[in-house]
Parts: sequence; structure tokens; C-alpha cells
Amino acid sequence: MRRAIIALFLMLSSHTAAALSYTVEISEEELQEKVAAMMPLEKKKFFVKVIFSNPKVELAQNANQIGIYSQMDISAPGGIKSTGNTKVTGTLSYDPGKSEFFFKNPAIVDMKISAVPELYVAPIKEIAQLIVEKVLATTPVYKLKGGDLKRDLTKAMLKSVVVENKQLLVELELF
Repeated sequence: MRRAIIALFLMLSSHTAAALSYTVEISEEELQEKVAAMMPLEKKKFFVKVIFSNPKVELAQNANQIGIYSQMDISAPGGIKSTGNTKVTGTLSYDPGKSEFFFKNPAIVDMKISAVPELYVAPIKEIAQLIVEKVLATTPVYKLKGGDLKRDLTKAMLKSVVVENKQLLVELELF
């Protein structure tokens, strides 16, 4: 009898837990639109101006990450002007109060620039990394649409992020 009650309780509680989670599907195209709307990003730091433009979003299925390829234009003292390409990767974080998703832990994993002396490449990468962290981590890349679902998910926590078939599957769980 005791085992039957425990089994019944476990079955009912697992059903309730499943009812308290929701999966949001965000397509690669939707993310592309949101990121493209954020650019060009132009920042100047330590007399170096960096402009990120022409983004291309790629969802990495094996790593469950978001990749953003972009053009990068640089101008620095001494008449240094160059164009290159960068790849920034990161994951998502969720702000339940705003119902918005942010790029979490953005990191420049690849940077190619031409016509810049090797001496300046590392400092330019550091400055570009600071810009990426400041801007991408604080600008929402996706916002939940209005309605009852949005109101219900204002108390949700991010449970998991999985990339499948060029879609970001974001599971939110009520706590």
C-alpha cells in the first residue's frame, strides 16, 4: 500500500513538473534579424575605433552555441586603417523581469585583419573583446512576444538551450 501511494505521488509530481516548463523555439532567421538590427556597432576605446557590421548568425548544433560572424573595420593612431572578419560565440541568458534573452559570455574566437602590424593585433583584439562583451551582453537578442505566456514566464528560469535543425530550443521552467 505504501509503495502504491509513493508511486502515485511520483507520477503526479512528474506530470506537474512537466506542466511547469515551456520550450521557446527561435529560428536562426529570427536571430539573424535581431542581430542585424543591432549593427553596425561602433565604439572607440583607447584611441582605437572598431566598427562591427554585416553580421551572419550561425547556430552550432554540436556545441549548443550561437556564432556571429561579422565584418570589422578598425582605425587607430598612426594612420592604421584595416578591415577584417571576426567570429564571436556565446550562449543565451534569460532575464525573466524583462522577458528578454541576452548573449551570454561572448568571446571572439577568430579574428582576421589585414594591413595591421603584428604588434597591434593583440591590443586590437582586446579592445574588440571589451566592446563585444559590453554591447552584446547588454543588448537583448530576442524578446518574448506579449500575451498570457509572457506574463506567466516572467517568473521562469532558463533550464536549457539546445540547437536542433537550425533552431534554438530554449526551455524555460517555472520556479
